[in-house]
Amino acid sequence: MSGIKKVVPLEDYKLEVQLENGCSVVFEMESRLKTLRFGILMDEELFKKVTTDGVCIFWGNEVEISIHELFQMVQK
Repeated sequence: MSGIKKVVPLEDYKLEVQLENGCSVVFEMESRLKTLRFGILMDEELFKKVTTDGVCIFWGNEVEISIHELFQMVQK
């Protein structure tokens, strides 16, 4: 499986996840913001601070999504 090359926050709580193999996926987060796990990301400034280490997407020490979990969530 390809690693994460870059993650870009988009409007309306979407993330563009660019993979090392050249593919990319747009991940819609807005519907998940009403959950306990992701609710903190309703803060737009925090949401825009998304980063990656190539294996996970994370927002500081607040929220983390692994690449495997990301693909499972995108398929739902």
